[in-house]
Amino acid sequence: MQLAFSLRTRLIVLYTVIFGVLLTTIGLSAYRLLAKQLDDDATGNLVELTNGLHGYLRIDDGEPTLVYDDTDPEEAAFVQRATRFYQVYDTSSGKLLVQSDGLAPMALTFAPDEVRTLSATATSSRENPRLSTFETDYGRIRLSNTLITDDAGSTYLLQVGFPLKVSVDDPLSHFLKLLLWTGPVGLFVAIIFGRWMARLALAPLTRLATAAHAIDVTNPRERLPVRGARDELDAVAVAFNETLARIENVMGEMRQFSTALAHELRSPIAALRGEIELLAMKPQIDDAIYRQSAASQLEELDKLKRMIDQLLTLARAESGQIPLAHQRVELGPLVTSVVEQVEAVAEAADLSLSADVVDGAAVNGDPEWLERMLLNLLDNAFKFTERGGRIVVRLTTEADMAHLEVTDTGVGMAADVVPHVMERFYRADPARSPSNQGVGLGLSLVRWIVDRHHGTIDVDSQPGRGTTFRINIKKI
Repeated sequence: MQLAFSLRTRLIVLYTVIFGVLLTTIGLSAYRLLAKQLDDDATGNLVELTNGLHGYLRIDDGEPTLVYDDTDPEEAAFVQRATRFYQVYDTSSGKLLVQSDGLAPMALTFAPDEVRTLSATATSSRENPRLSTFETDYGRIRLSNTLITDDAGSTYLLQVGFPLKVSVDDPLSHFLKLLLWTGPVGLFVAIIFGRWMARLALAPLTRLATAAHAIDVTNPRERLPVRGARDELDAVAVAFNETLARIENVMGEMRQFSTALAHELRSPIAALRGEIELLAMKPQIDDAIYRQSAASQLEELDKLKRMIDQLLTLARAESGQIPLAHQRVELGPLVTSVVEQVEAVAEAADLSLSADVVDGAAVNGDPEWLERMLLNLLDNAFKFTERGGRIVVRLTTEADMAHLEVTDTGVGMAADVVPHVMERFYRADPARSPSNQGVGLGLSLVRWIVDRHHGTIDVDSQPGRGTTFRINIKKI
């Protein structure tokens, strides 16, 4: 079973882990640097003692002697410090000639063979002696191995010692204990500080979540507060508010669509019900009345079918399920063909329909959908143009653009309607339409077709003076 942790807990854990790793890395690095520094200091002191002792040690007839001015306090103190841990061997016989009292208890007396081995690796250089480190019952000690030659040419092994327990090992041990004590304390402080930082950092996000919970379908106009800090949280709030605005717009469109759809469905269903009830009330009817009633019912069913087809087509188009062909399309012959198709409809509605087209207006697109676009525009013009009105389809070119205009002398639209006429499910005041047909989907499909052909559409309309739809598509 997977455990779910809050964002605050994850931040605290992450902060604590990072701080722990950082603290451990710094502690180990400091320990290594301190160990190296203490070791280098001990080696430096040992080299200094060895170098100085060479100046005071004399060997005559196999007898080591210290020659110095004991009346000089500094010189006497240095010699005393240098000879605290020292011993001298005869390299030829391996005999121990002298050993200090401080070095004697450490059991660092070497056999002749060991002396000869040490002498073979020792150097006569005072500044660069051979160093060896030994473990004793009194702690570690470092010995320098250098050679001294007397006047007769005999060589001797001088060993000067420097204890590492006090100068290196004890300080490192204390420092390690300090790290082991302060590490957990530091992690505990990091956890407390991390909780405070997480609460402080997530406080604006918590307020955003509280504000978001207060927004529902009953108050879609509510928005998340923007602090004005121009940080990532403000960017989230702005993006969320923009999404809310789009959702509010869609909700408004859906409410308007639901109202229009309910109205449009109610009319044909009521007509069908009335026709059926009349037929049921008349047990004996002649064929003419029956055929007339059946024709009326079929007409209402056709309205319902057209409405459902429009809904399905628009839904598929907006979901990307309808592919468009890409081929060369001559708009002139297409416009002429569409106008010829609907001339009979115009005559039946007592409308004057004409076309004015030019050659050379070829675009890259889908001929069937371009034809559908023009048919929807003409259908819209027929609906909103009274008998005796005029509709003109005009195709022109300018530079690399083709311009298609559908102009009618219908009822027109007010200025507040024009910006919304291409929106999905939008319908203007039904009183402005003599026929009050449709659910506001045809022009939405027109806009979708124009967008898919990378074109633009403009609307120019005035109440009582008609409307012009102008489509601009790039030529090829």
